[in-house]
Amino acid sequence: MTRLLLLGATGRTGNSILRQLSEYEHIQVTAAIRDVSDSSRLPKIKRPIHTTIVDIDDILSLRKATFQADIIVNAIRLRGNIPRAALVTLDKRIREGVGDMEGRLIITVGGAGSLHTLYGQRFWQDSTFPKRTLPRGIAHAELRDYLEELPQASWAYLIPPPAYIPDGLRVGTHKRWKASNDEMEFLKKSISYEDFATAVCDAVRERWQGVHLIAGVD
Repeated sequence: MTRLLLLGATGRTGNSILRQLSEYEHIQVTAAIRDVSDSSRLPKIKRPIHTTIVDIDDILSLRKATFQADIIVNAIRLRGNIPRAALVTLDKRIREGVGDMEGRLIITVGGAGSLHTLYGQRFWQDSTFPKRTLPRGIAHAELRDYLEELPQASWAYLIPPPAYIPDGLRVGTHKRWKASNDEMEFLKKSISYEDFATAVCDAVRERWQGVHLIAGVD
């Protein structure tokens, strides 16, 4: 039995991940919520949903929530004008809560702002990058750089393309692209939230490590 804690379960990506993870009987999922009332924002599924209240700003709260988790899926989407180090700080806080990372894995839903483009730049620096999500795009680039300095055994970072479609169909397939110094071609791809969630489930079951670019199958 794999014990998994899902952070960001009430978001749209988190909902898709939770719904699909519930299809695997060998995975025991606990959905982290901020308040009891947040249970109403979780998807309606056949299996009972285990929940735990977590304050992501509190190390002790994270320690209690992650105590028995083999895998932590971080699908938290910080909004607004967040500092560029906000996602790095969050990952460090989760790791401090977990403590010993031996045999544990943090799988993070990444952001397209972290993609490598021409001349050593990142996609968040491109003129086509949406201004309203620019702070999060910068923060994801910082997070990717930080993770790539850590031992790969403890993390996986899955990046969707800019065309990340909330209401797209669940085809049930996806394609993995290798991380590189030039990821321009990947910018032309797309994927639905549902098919990206399928990739996250595969990452959980197969214990992926490192950076993975995830798109739909053409």
